[in-house]
Amino acid sequence: MKLSWIFHHLLILTMMFPTSLAASTRIRSRKKPVKETKEVNICAIRGVQAPMYCYCDNNAIRNATEATCVVLSRFSINDPTWNYFVSQIFLQKLKIVVRTPNGLEYIPVQLLKQLKNLQKITLQDANIDELKESAFSNLPTITEIDLSANSISTLRTHAFENMKNLIVIFLNSNRITEINRETFINLPSIKMLCLNENNISTLHDKAFKHLTTLEELQLVDNQIKVITADSFHGLKSLLKLDMRNNLIAMIGDRTFIELVSLKQLDLDQNEIEFISEKALDGMVNLQKLQLCDNKLVTLEPNFLAGATGIYTLDLRDNLLMTFTFENVKPILTNLYNTTSFFYLSGNKLMCDCKLVWMWGLRNQTKNVKLRESLEKLTCLLETNNATMKVTNSHREWNAALKIARKSEDGSIEDYDAYLGDEYESKDGYEDSDSQPEMQTVDGKLYYVKNLFDLKVEELPCPKEKSKKDGKGNKTDSVWRSSSSDLICFDLLLFSLLLFLPVLFN
Repeated sequence: MKLSWIFHHLLILTMMFPTSLAASTRIRSRKKPVKETKEVNICAIRGVQAPMYCYCDNNAIRNATEATCVVLSRFSINDPTWNYFVSQIFLQKLKIVVRTPNGLEYIPVQLLKQLKNLQKITLQDANIDELKESAFSNLPTITEIDLSANSISTLRTHAFENMKNLIVIFLNSNRITEINRETFINLPSIKMLCLNENNISTLHDKAFKHLTTLEELQLVDNQIKVITADSFHGLKSLLKLDMRNNLIAMIGDRTFIELVSLKQLDLDQNEIEFISEKALDGMVNLQKLQLCDNKLVTLEPNFLAGATGIYTLDLRDNLLMTFTFENVKPILTNLYNTTSFFYLSGNKLMCDCKLVWMWGLRNQTKNVKLRESLEKLTCLLETNNATMKVTNSHREWNAALKIARKSEDGSIEDYDAYLGDEYESKDGYEDSDSQPEMQTVDGKLYYVKNLFDLKVEELPCPKEKSKKDGKGNKTDSVWRSSSSDLICFDLLLFSLLLFLPVLFN
């Protein structure tokens, strides 16, 4: 009986053991531990094989706001390194600099969409041949894009679109050859567009028509030859246009008529030979006009009539032979302002009565810098009119001017003494060995004179070219020397002097 009882219990235990074992096995399988994946911090990558290193303002995960990343080897758009940027999702400024040839040939669009707080993106020294359509699109937080020095040659349509907070675009030092229509679309906050140091030769009509809020456009160091009103269509808010160092040869009628808000126009270092009389029509807000280092020989009498607000005019280093009262009249009163500037040096001005108005400006203006600039002006006096009287006068007035300047410094008590008839030079101006400076223009020999070393009444007046004997032949320019002509000249000067006080009342 006892044995039977033991056998019975062993049988029960045997039946229970597999069931418990199976249950235990099932429990263990359900509790199998999951292998954890460690998040890679883009600011802390320091491996030899890493294609990119990033230097951040804060290396703690999700704490950096600024990062500069250096590309050291080529990697594809699908490289997992791009995914590591999720570790710094709050980045506001990101700069990517490529340090290996062909290390980056694309815009990392997915990265830009991933960084929801990014405001400024800079990409430098990549090898991006073209900006594809929608390369920068629907990125609402970005305010500044800098793509300078990336070998970009083509901007596709809609390359920049639907960027509601974008303010500045830099595309300097690339290989862009033309600006097409529809490249810049729906950028309601844009203020500045910089396209300096490219190969741009063509601005297609209405290429900027959607940039109605743009305030500054830079096109320096390009190869632009032709500009028309349609080149700037739509730029109603533009304040500054910088087109230095291009190949522009002429400015036609109403070229800038679309630029109703423009205050500063810089056309230095072009090839400009002609400016139409109506070229500046409609530029009522223009204050600064830069035309230095061009090829201007003459100017239309009223070429400034459409821009009467100019107070800075730079015409240095052209080929101008005169700058008349008619040229300056639309802006003359502005030049008496203490903040105005007027530069005319480096030209080939002829010493004649067309420059008489400058005496009035020099004597009346309160602008010290403008007066000093005028007093440094030189002009060319034809040798057949440079008589001994004029030569002696030049010496006398040159010495007198020095005395006058010294008196302004307080070194001479009697300021009026230098005008006396008894004044005698003691500075060696009568040295017979001194040779006047000479210059040849169009095969003619001229003396180079300081304009204000000459006396007004001694300035010759060129006669207008006239027909001879009813035939089409024109005589060469001749010079007035008769007493009647001098009287006419004196009347002209007197009338001008009477007119000047009216301008300041």
